[in-house]
Amino acid sequence: MNSLSHAHWFSVVRRAGRDAVLIAMGYTLAVLLRFEDLTVGANFILPVSAGLLSFLVGSYIFGLFSLEARGKNRFFAHAILLTTAFVIALLVMTLVGYVDFTSRIGRGVMALGVTFTLPLLLLHHWMMFNKYRLAPRRIAILAESPAELEEYERIKALQPRGVEIVGRIGVTNTIQGDDLLGRIRHARLLISRHRIDVIAYSESRMKDSTTRPHLRQLRYSGIPCLPLISFCEQCLEYVPLHLVTGEWFILSETSERGLYFRKLKRAFDIVTSLGLLLLLSPPLLFGIALVKFFSPEGPVLFRQERVGRFGKKFLIYKLRSMRTDAEKDGPQWSSASGDSRVFPGGSLLRRFRIDEIPQLINILRGDMSFVGPRPEQPAFVEKLAKELPYYEERHMIPPGLTGWAQVCYPYGSTVEDARCKLEYDLYYLKHAGVIFDLLILLDTVRVVLVGGLKKGARRQRYTAEITPTQPRSGDPPTVSIGVTKAA
Repeated sequence: MNSLSHAHWFSVVRRAGRDAVLIAMGYTLAVLLRFEDLTVGANFILPVSAGLLSFLVGSYIFGLFSLEARGKNRFFAHAILLTTAFVIALLVMTLVGYVDFTSRIGRGVMALGVTFTLPLLLLHHWMMFNKYRLAPRRIAILAESPAELEEYERIKALQPRGVEIVGRIGVTNTIQGDDLLGRIRHARLLISRHRIDVIAYSESRMKDSTTRPHLRQLRYSGIPCLPLISFCEQCLEYVPLHLVTGEWFILSETSERGLYFRKLKRAFDIVTSLGLLLLLSPPLLFGIALVKFFSPEGPVLFRQERVGRFGKKFLIYKLRSMRTDAEKDGPQWSSASGDSRVFPGGSLLRRFRIDEIPQLINILRGDMSFVGPRPEQPAFVEKLAKELPYYEERHMIPPGLTGWAQVCYPYGSTVEDARCKLEYDLYYLKHAGVIFDLLILLDTVRVVLVGGLKKGARRQRYTAEITPTQPRSGDPPTVSIGVTKAA
């Protein structure tokens, strides 16, 4: 099974594609009713396409396709955001019509298009919104050993969105319980009886001669069977660190991404950073003025050593948002709010990421990319590499100005925060690509507009306590099982 087929971007593109089809259908029907001649619609391709693109971009920035949008209690707020994105699309269509008057959409077609399209979009999003509540994915977990039962209980406690844990499947049927559905050798009957969509199992089961033949037969029969870590990737969009093994890294490598990391990503970085330096020059000048006004005694730019790809060190550039003596006692983790080292006005720079704009210079120099794991200070890297297994794997790709961890998790100042961000970085490491990078950039726009992620929005995570030991090369990390709740 191609793991990339279940990446974050694939589900987003699929849902956005359905929206695009509905908009195209609505305006095609409007042209047909208004003129009784579909060929007239060729004149409206440019404004409708521009409006469609702006609608999809606006919907994504508003979070209408995100994991968090699944199964919320109220659809009303979702509908308001959807309508706002649609109004923006209408404005774009109108503006394009004024720029190129020959393609201007008349009031009749525009009114009919709105009448047909907006209700269809609302219905589609209502179905998406309620799909995981009305028809959740029904998951059975292969669990019999003590470690497997711990994982099973943890998943049940987490209750992932859009998922219903039907029960567990045993191997020898030695451990009874109300939630025991049956044995793996009767899997076909259990799937039919309990309407099971997916069977999840620990990767160690593929080394079990009793279990492996049954799992292989099910997979080759077209019945979805997933390692537990792959199931978590799909449902949580991060990789629980305690499930990661050396084999996972090997299987997650895809050779077709070599061209992307060597050529395409670098070309995109150069072109986009040059454009953004021009576009963001007004907020950059505003940030420089804030620094000079609130903290004139120090330099405008802050330079700090960070660890880049393959452990290579470089100097990162930022607008200074802290006092000049902020690190007189050595490197310290920063936080989004409440950091006494931040001077007045500096919090504004940090909240809306204005202080990050000079890092476009680092991108032009090749020290960083637009999207990737955030580079850390050498002292923190050394500490975290001892505390967190596989931490240095995040240095296998270029560090980024923004990243999947930055748009999914707020500022952190503890080892546990670093662990959570590492789980998102490992997910990105596996699924990095052109479309995923573009979606992360749109996510970054949303995070900047709302002034950053809030710590209070954290949900309970699927994780286990990791004993801070240094495993030998190839050895799995030592873990102590336990459910970690949101801070």
